[in-house]
Amino acid sequence: MLMDEVRGEAFLRKLPQDVRDSLTPAQSQAISRVAQGTIQRRQPIDLRASIPLLFGERAYLVFLIGKEKRSTARRKLEQQLRPTDRLSQIVVFGLGLAAFTLAAFIALLFHNAVLAP
Repeated sequence: MLMDEVRGEAFLRKLPQDVRDSLTPAQSQAISRVAQGTIQRRQPIDLRASIPLLFGERAYLVFLIGKEKRSTARRKLEQQLRPTDRLSQIVVFGLGLAAFTLAAFIALLFHNAVLAP
């Protein structure tokens, strides 16, 4: 809980000084509590990597698995706002599956070449 409080205070510090000065203590506490509630919790599987690309650019790859916590209404709204997400998810999953299959095939070939003369 202490870390959530620290994060709530960090959120308040991001507000402009004149806005912070105009808040009452009750308003500051309420904003801090709301900010704490929006902080994402860690997922059981949380893999993050920065991958180098061409010309010094980098891509950030995130793979998360965890319990779905969004409401049905929010999920439906996101589907309406981003209808292409489903297709991109299928493509990324297919590419990941293909990469895993290729890696397993190469490992099998290497295993057979090393252990079987």
